[in-house]
Amino acid sequence: MIRLGHILQNTIAGIAFLLILGPTIVVVLVSFSSAETFTFPPPGLSLRWFVEFFQADNMTSAFLFSMRVGATSAVCATVLATLAARFVVRQRGVTSGLLQSLFTAPLVFPAIILGLALLLFYRTINFGGPGGLILAHVLIGMPYAFRLVLASLQSFNQTLEEAAQSLGAGPFRTFFLVTLPIIWPGVLSGGLFAFIVSFGELNVALFLTGPGYNTLPIEIFGYLQFPGRQLIIAAASTLQVAMIIVLALTIERLVGLARIGKS
Repeated sequence: MIRLGHILQNTIAGIAFLLILGPTIVVVLVSFSSAETFTFPPPGLSLRWFVEFFQADNMTSAFLFSMRVGATSAVCATVLATLAARFVVRQRGVTSGLLQSLFTAPLVFPAIILGLALLLFYRTINFGGPGGLILAHVLIGMPYAFRLVLASLQSFNQTLEEAAQSLGAGPFRTFFLVTLPIIWPGVLSGGLFAFIVSFGELNVALFLTGPGYNTLPIEIFGYLQFPGRQLIIAAASTLQVAMIIVLALTIERLVGLARIGKS
């Protein structure tokens, strides 16, 4: 009976694995296809579609713009998340829980609702463009950075700061010379996670992008209207997946992805 339960558990896990990762694996394999159209399994291997991706000006422009937006929003989100986490970690009881809920609130709202709300708000104050998109990505990425920085600060020995201040160091000097060198893996991981979220974000960007400043996910979404460009989309998606895997492995090595849910 125990063996049957173990087999059933493994079967369910295998099916779940295929349902979650199966489509991504198919897209990655097809991106190396030598065929002219979407064919699985690929009849042969080729880098043709990656070459065409980098030769498509709109795709490369969107890729570089996504990199700039991701880097800028990640830096801003990490700075704000670090300040917020330092404040929260000094609170106790109900106050700490309420503040954590406040700073992670953007995770609760559906992205479509958040994008529409930001669009209406930007129109009200006559604001938008790339700056509006970056601000939106800061709002989306900050909760992830906040959780990682908070996890690092919760394991930080606060008496080290007290000792430094008792020796005459001011708050800023204490943070940069004592606290930051110890919690930097969490801070860096938070920034990388915010970058991942920004780089792959589509739902909010649908409302806030426009001609001349499309992100890569928006450009991929637009390419779906043209059947002959499916393999370029596969190549672009593979590049996204590769970048996200590298950054996720970096975060795992620095902090551990499991700590995001434990903070």
